[in-house]
Amino acid sequence: MAVNKLEELRKRGNFTPQNPFSESDSTQQNTHNKIEPDETAKYISAANQRKTLKVSPQTKSEIEELKRQLKMSFNYEVIQFLIDDYIETHLTAAEKKSFRENTKR
Repeated sequence: MAVNKLEELRKRGNFTPQNPFSESDSTQQNTHNKIEPDETAKYISAANQRKTLKVSPQTKSEIEELKRQLKMSFNYEVIQFLIDDYIETHLTAAEKKSFRENTKR
């Protein structure tokens, strides 16, 4: 049976520690190394919420004004409102059907 060269180099068994472990040393180190995470590290958003949309400053200000007038909290709500309004008012029945089929997930 042929033995791989990497397996020949592999040390069998556990390693020998250089310093013995003591419980009191580890608890002292843990209390000094605690770091409080900042607010951005606490919140991890879902993958579908990490997308960005680059728009001009004028478009951004228009979206902000629409948010204020429509009493909406988020940019995606305004964008979805605009898409829905455009579909209902500007597309024909065949175009609506095609749009819905092409955007199904």
